[in-house]
Amino acid sequence: MKMKKVDLETWPRRQAYHFFKDFEDPYFSMTADTDVTVLRSFCKSQNVPFSLAVLYASTTVANGIREFRLRQDGDDVVEYDVVNASQTLLNEDETFSFSFIEYATDFREFEKNGLESVRKYKEMKTLNVELERMDVIFYSVIPWVSFTSFKNAQRRDHTSTVPRIVFGKTHEREGRVLMPVSVEVNHMMMDGLHVGRFFQRFQDLVDSLPATIGTVV
Repeated sequence: MKMKKVDLETWPRRQAYHFFKDFEDPYFSMTADTDVTVLRSFCKSQNVPFSLAVLYASTTVANGIREFRLRQDGDDVVEYDVVNASQTLLNEDETFSFSFIEYATDFREFEKNGLESVRKYKEMKTLNVELERMDVIFYSVIPWVSFTSFKNAQRRDHTSTVPRIVFGKTHEREGRVLMPVSVEVNHMMMDGLHVGRFFQRFQDLVDSLPATIGTVV
């Protein structure tokens, strides 16, 4: 959980940060379809969990964009070296619980972490999972709806600058398989430019990931 303090005096976004700091609702979100045709087909043929492949791609992209690793910590802004994944799990009784998945640059290691996390937290069935950590991205999955927008529940606490990413139900259009993705962030930490950059890089990695996974023995 390594981090460093951001120098607010030299930070290029300092003016925007102070502008949005006192907003009652400083959050904004974008929702767009991602083409997952190639990745979903690959995952089915190679018995790779599609949900973990998507989660890996998203967390990898988020780690590559500095703004997705920035958090407010009291009166400071800090930058984490690495952020991990905290994802909801659906329980058999139709309640949900949280899980924590440690990030790994190698997909097979991330997949192992993810499978172990699902097993562990399915048994624990709790919402009390790493609640004090800010070096995470909050993830949810809504596999029943191909939504066109999404609004997360928000708390005004130490997690208020943690990005929220939601994956929706895949659907077909003109022979392609599309998946809606919602990215909700705090405007104190980033702008539309950075969220747009996330979507662009996410699509690129989703397209190229099968070749990368395929080279891993």
